[in-house]
Amino acid sequence: MLILTYQNMRKFVLVIILLTGCLAGKAQSGSVGYGYAYTDSVEVIEVIDVVEAVDSLDYVDYSLYGIIKNRDWDRLVLDREQALSVLDHLPSDAYGLNERASVRKLLTTKNLKITNQELMAYRKVRSIQVSRMGIFSYPYFSCRFKRKDGKLFFEKISGSQRKSGYIYDNKSDSKVFLGGWSVNDDPQTTYDSENSEPGMIYKIGPNKVIMVFLAPDEQSFEIYELIK
Repeated sequence: MLILTYQNMRKFVLVIILLTGCLAGKAQSGSVGYGYAYTDSVEVIEVIDVVEAVDSLDYVDYSLYGIIKNRDWDRLVLDREQALSVLDHLPSDAYGLNERASVRKLLTTKNLKITNQELMAYRKVRSIQVSRMGIFSYPYFSCRFKRKDGKLFFEKISGSQRKSGYIYDNKSDSKVFLGGWSVNDDPQTTYDSENSEPGMIYKIGPNKVIMVFLAPDEQSFEIYELIK
């Protein structure tokens, strides 16, 4: 039994592996192709921690391990990269293709630093939903950030499709959203429910914030575009 790091989905994760073959080279942190030659096969027993994201992927603080469900890590780390891939591969007859450039701009604009206090000023949100069927944009509805149980809480409070949940600190230029979705005036749902919804929050302009929600199958996504 040996603890190593290996590169999977372009992010490093710490795993416990059971060696079934031989190990060529020194066992230490690294990835195949960077001076370490791992031969024969290994069996992954358990992913025990997420260490960091690399390349163009979005960073999710590993201190949130145990709070974020294992199945949701990729949805958060890959959110914008996979969303751009979905956008690029829309069929030629998809609805709303004239909006592709504006959606791309939302996903590629550089992040700005963001604080919990300034999020409190954002009161309007619109949904942009993208799938193979096309790009579907909706008008602005009311939303708010507030303090709940000692933590920052977001809720969309009008419109038929609504998300609500807690905001967690991440990097200085991003936040993590963990909540749920509900319809109309049905009770709000939580991240622990069947309607769980993870997302990332970015400030991309002096008066603009986006929340990105990648679907479980990573073949569709939704953007919440927030203004003050």
